[in-house]
Amino acid sequence: MGVDAIGDDPGEPEYGWDTALPRPATGLQDFLKQLWAQGIIEEELTMMTANNRPCAVITGGAGLLGKAMASAFAVEGFDILLADIDGHRLELVAEGLRARGIQVLTQVTDVASAAALDALRDAALTQFGRVNRLCLNAGLAIPKPFEALTRDDWDKVLGVQFHGVLNGILSFLPQLIAQGESRNAVDRNRHIIIVSSMSGVGRADLRPINAPYVVAKHATVGLTEVMAPTMERHGIGVSVLCPGMTVADPTAMQGKIWPMASAAWYENNLLDADQVAAEMMAGIAEKRLHIFPHRLGRQEVIDRHAHLMADFDSAERTSPPITTPAET
Repeated sequence: MGVDAIGDDPGEPEYGWDTALPRPATGLQDFLKQLWAQGIIEEELTMMTANNRPCAVITGGAGLLGKAMASAFAVEGFDILLADIDGHRLELVAEGLRARGIQVLTQVTDVASAAALDALRDAALTQFGRVNRLCLNAGLAIPKPFEALTRDDWDKVLGVQFHGVLNGILSFLPQLIAQGESRNAVDRNRHIIIVSSMSGVGRADLRPINAPYVVAKHATVGLTEVMAPTMERHGIGVSVLCPGMTVADPTAMQGKIWPMASAAWYENNLLDADQVAAEMMAGIAEKRLHIFPHRLGRQEVIDRHAHLMADFDSAERTSPPITTPAET
């Protein structure tokens, strides 16, 4: 291959230039991208010059847990896109994060709207060029006795708690899958975090006044479990985060009289949002499917499954017997 010389100062030594390579006419970063695209250089070189910070998108970003998630990802070097339906509270959270030097973009978003989640995806790609962590955290509860719940109550809660999660998956999934084809290791680092609750895996009988919430949280656990094998084939991690009782200040809440038995269950295991977010980060790092920050949740799940097994025992007396191959 031919070599010519570059350098404007005749007094400088000449540096060989391979004439088969493109000329750096549009700036160093664009030039390196050309070389990378042609397979001439490895991705590590471009990572020193291009914007290769990962991006975390968090719905419910104005809430206690959304803020803690943003802080946890920022410590790991992520840029943050916070979404929430409450624009005022969202900006207050963002201002606090920016004061700590964290790059934060905000977008007012109604997660019950599929179009709003499409717009959120587009905002992430326009600003940051990729999505590495999709945290579907927006929530809504309407506590009422079951017989007092209206159709509108059910639609509102399920619209946010379940359809808001599903909208997020459907809007972002094509982009997350496409990033798996990138030669850039940062693009290929992808994980979806669906925020459910111990309400989604524990005892529904402890939560009689929160029925739509419980139904939605069970649905999001099922969604996570059913999509995980497919996502694994695409190299995308999936976790469902199932906190128990999370409060701003656990110490201040000691001795409180809780309105639901499910809250009282965790009175000796209250966690703040930063503790829950830290356990989320540990779960992502270990690629856990279920992330359980509250240790007392174990007994709640054991008790629920004891009820299930008791009904299987009852079925042994009345249900048709199991057939063996020789009997068919």
